[in-house]
Amino acid sequence: MSMIQESPVVRIQSRPCPLCGGKAEALFTVTDENHRVSQVPYAYLKCSNCCSIFLDKPPVDLGRYYRSDYYAIPSIEQLQKIADKDHNKINTVRRFAPNGRLLEVGPAFGVFAWQAKQAGFVVDVVEMDARCCEYLQDTLGLNVTQSGDPPEAIKALPPHDVIAIWHVFEHLADPRAFLSSAAANLKPGGILVVAMPNPDAWQFRVMGRHWPHVDAPRHLFLIPENAMTNLAAQFGLEKVFLTSDDSDARSWNRFGWQRLLMNRFRSKFMQRVMFVVGYGVSLVVAALDRRGFSGSAYTIVFRKK
Repeated sequence: MSMIQESPVVRIQSRPCPLCGGKAEALFTVTDENHRVSQVPYAYLKCSNCCSIFLDKPPVDLGRYYRSDYYAIPSIEQLQKIADKDHNKINTVRRFAPNGRLLEVGPAFGVFAWQAKQAGFVVDVVEMDARCCEYLQDTLGLNVTQSGDPPEAIKALPPHDVIAIWHVFEHLADPRAFLSSAAANLKPGGILVVAMPNPDAWQFRVMGRHWPHVDAPRHLFLIPENAMTNLAAQFGLEKVFLTSDDSDARSWNRFGWQRLLMNRFRSKFMQRVMFVVGYGVSLVVAALDRRGFSGSAYTIVFRKK
């Protein structure tokens, strides 16, 4: 399969990497291809030291890129059906922490948080969307903190046995601040579970800036696993589990092909057609997506020493 050609890179003055301080230089520019909220081009840089990729200048009005329909609130019956389809996340957590107090950061409408509550955890959540917060508190009966600043919100919460952040870490403006707050909040022996896009994915090498998991400008950071492990270690967190081939990663593999093709069309009809075609493509290339550490997402578990 031939590589998608990159457009000419807009040269940006190099700057220090916010994660490790290494020299970061221009990688590519890309618009909001997934949701087309605007056609403003956004520039991403790559660190020559830790290989992390980050958005150079996040928009000051980033909130408008999360449209009101970003989360469709389900009924409790619909939520249960969604939760029953995949227990990968809760099973991963219970391998390392069978019970206790759990915090989920960015739960949206709460599929995992609901699973955790059903599994016997005392569940706290930090969520920025007001509609989701109302649903999480009034319908699911969870302990809700509404905040768009998770590092600060965590400081006001009781200690936890588990902190989980599923595909939200890449949206954080300050990953170092989050890891510092999470590590300070965790009980000794507690775990931090993180799932995020994998910049070492085979899809990224094929699709380049058009990879749907770039998701400009909502995704502020794409952090390789080794950089994430080294960063977490600075806060006393030790890696105990890693995978890029669980059911979560495989679903994101499918999404990558479907969304790539859907983004080529504006017609809703053609997008529905490409959704089906993309699913077929994902089946054909599944072995390549799953080879080695090439999945579109990875899940990593850290334990507080």
